[in-house]
Amino acid sequence: MIKQLVKNTLSFAAGTLGWSMVRRGNKKLIILMYHRVLPENDPRYQREEPGMVVSDKTFAMHMQTLHDEKVPVMTVSDWLAQPEITRAPLTVAITFDDGWLDNYEFAFPVLKQFGFRSTLYVVTDFLGKPAPFWPNKVLQLLLAEGAQPTDDWGPLLRLIDKRISLPLSRDEAARVIDHLKRHSDHEIYNALAAIPAKQDSPVEMISTEQLLDAKAAMGVEVGSHTRRHYRLKEGLSETLLQEEIVEAQQILQEMTGAPVTTFCFPNGDFSEQAFDIVKAHYSAAVTTMRGINEDGSLNPHKLLRIGVHNDISDTPMKFKAKLSNFF
Repeated sequence: MIKQLVKNTLSFAAGTLGWSMVRRGNKKLIILMYHRVLPENDPRYQREEPGMVVSDKTFAMHMQTLHDEKVPVMTVSDWLAQPEITRAPLTVAITFDDGWLDNYEFAFPVLKQFGFRSTLYVVTDFLGKPAPFWPNKVLQLLLAEGAQPTDDWGPLLRLIDKRISLPLSRDEAARVIDHLKRHSDHEIYNALAAIPAKQDSPVEMISTEQLLDAKAAMGVEVGSHTRRHYRLKEGLSETLLQEEIVEAQQILQEMTGAPVTTFCFPNGDFSEQAFDIVKAHYSAAVTTMRGINEDGSLNPHKLLRIGVHNDISDTPMKFKAKLSNFF
């Protein structure tokens, strides 16, 4: 009870005093980071990590709050292209990682209603596919009712490196996924390859046609998020880095017929070599490092973002507290 009271008090302070302070002073860019936007009664919502999803109602409330607060909303590339003297004291950019179909279904129509532009960072090789990322594949295994590990699970269980009792809760499964990130994407996908995949998995990624429609009719800017979502850490070959960073850009530019100038680092990871390649081919890049970008101190290829998910932003006050970056 006391812990919740303290939490509520801090949230109120951040959402009022903190929000007021952020709106003053140097010219700032807050970049919001979203992944999935789904109704809470959608089965896909229940199969996702809690930290990766907001409900459609929460997302609509976020946009209404920005509208009511009269905060300018524009893309990162548009903000960077503005002369410094014309920038508002505070601007918000809205970004979506990965290219989920639900963004097209539930988020982009809301943005169109408010006249807000956004950026969708696309993983090119996953367009029009069932949920392709290894965290989602692991979630499907750990959350499935009646799931029992078989001998095929051996390589994956060795990577998990602890006893688990299935099915797990969404929070427990999210902790397993965080633990697995100690291993390379290659190791995890190889372990999953030993487990027979379900044949009736629904499409969960946006298609090429839907992407082009979002760009043409919903004010969505297309950004690059690699070809296969490999984390760009030390140890990746030059060939693989070129495929993930440069070829992804080329594929998207041919697909859309327009320049693709911004990049999103998968999981926020990058080696010095990966960063240099991104810097050479894109005018800006976003990270998962939390913070607010300020004129005079920002690095356009290491832009900070504020991630939001349902549990921490489901009221206007909580949302403004997150925007203020107090906690």
